Amino acid sequence: MKKHAACLLGLLAFALYFFTGSRTIQWQDSGQFTLRIGTGELMNYWGLAMVHPLHYHLGRIAMRLMPWNIPWAITSVSALGGAVAVGGAFAAVHKWTRNFNAALYAALCLMMAHTFWRFSGLPEVYTLSAALLILQMLCFLHIQKDGKPGAWIPLMGLNGLNFANHNLALLELAVWGLLFLHAWRKGTLSHRQAFAAIGLWLLGSLPYTSLILVTMFVQGAFWPVVQSALFGHSFSEQVMAVRPTLIYTSVSLAFLALSFPNLSLPFAGLAAWRERKALAPLLAVLAMHLFFVLRYDVIDQYTFLIPAMAGLAFFAGIGFDQCQKPVFRRLAFCLLALQPLLYGIAPTLARQTDLLGTLGFERNKPYRDDAEYLFWPWTFRETSASQIARDAVEAAHPDGGIVIVDHMASYAVLWTLHTWENPHEIKVLRPGDQEELLDILTANKRAVWMPASTVDEIPEGWTPNGKVLINLP
Repeated sequence: MKKHAACLLGLLAFALYFFTGSRTIQWQDSGQFTLRIGTGELMNYWGLAMVHPLHYHLGRIAMRLMPWNIPWAITSVSALGGAVAVGGAFAAVHKWTRNFNAALYAALCLMMAHTFWRFSGLPEVYTLSAALLILQMLCFLHIQKDGKPGAWIPLMGLNGLNFANHNLALLELAVWGLLFLHAWRKGTLSHRQAFAAIGLWLLGSLPYTSLILVTMFVQGAFWPVVQSALFGHSFSEQVMAVRPTLIYTSVSLAFLALSFPNLSLPFAGLAAWRERKALAPLLAVLAMHLFFVLRYDVIDQYTFLIPAMAGLAFFAGIGFDQCQKPVFRRLAFCLLALQPLLYGIAPTLARQTDLLGTLGFERNKPYRDDAEYLFWPWTFRETSASQIARDAVEAAHPDGGIVIVDHMASYAVLWTLHTWENPHEIKVLRPGDQEELLDILTANKRAVWMPASTVDEIPEGWTPNGKVLINLP
């Protein structure tokens, strides 16, 4: 049982995430991932840092396996990442402690963590990063506990793959790189092993590094491409920010507490203190992730905590093993079982306290309940982006125009047009595209205004038609 427990837990997690995950086009980045992967568009106009080629290519494979529902297929990549991370958490804790219950606790902590569960059911890249991070930690435990320097080879290969998925892998590489060079210098790592590890890192990172090199060749530029690869076109200030935005960091900490509303964080703190010497490199990796995220100046800062959650679950399992009081161990499992109930009532509590309005996070998207959108980790019920996009396309059919106020909603409309039977005559506009809008109206065609919020004022000349507005000449 112990031998196969990691695989069984991974399969259980995959089933949970797959069957509770999103099955339609979504808002924001999730919608963009579905649009780009579904239409075969590798590049991203936000810059190379937003391409995430490993996720893209896995998504292309998934959509061939599930051609009947492309958004759900791309969601399954996140479910796969979450499942591998859960199985990896079990394997890593069991490797260090040889305690089945402690390893089971770590895996279940991660599986049931609110934000981890939620993003395992959305088309996103973070659970893949978490999976590759926990597998790197497992490789390091083979080096640390068993004295197997050959484990540097798969560790570096996994980090290269992680870099091909997201730049967060560079945080781990900063720690692994120093340890790797130290082991090579001391001679505990042979030249053959070192070169094999470097070669495997290059091979793993090839989906991204080759893209960078090709872009340099095509553009005939070096530094602008490096900037694009590290920061994208518009995010260098946020990436390099030193002072955190208080509200963003507070929200991130709140989601962290919601994800571990149990004894996990105290257990992790206990393990961090008692194993601060033996597991110092893993603590350094976790600290790098937490420090980077909690001062990253973006509104969805909390989403970048997902890889760190895998590290926290690992240390929670170690702390569970070190806890000497059986009553706390039993309580820990009981609290895990109650977590879905907490998630279920969280939207009601948020509405009663006007939490989102007070914090300024209420968006009032058409068809969307903001509290359910944020606090229910099961995302299969979230169809608001698909509904408003379908309304807009149906209202503009066959040859009208759609004015999209919220740019992050445009991906849902473009995807709906991509899958529509005859979308080619419908134009997608922004509010500032006045000439194109006038051309549509003067040609006696229907114009559709897709509002950003249900509480926005209705522009002059537009008439409500369900959740969209229409303007007839």
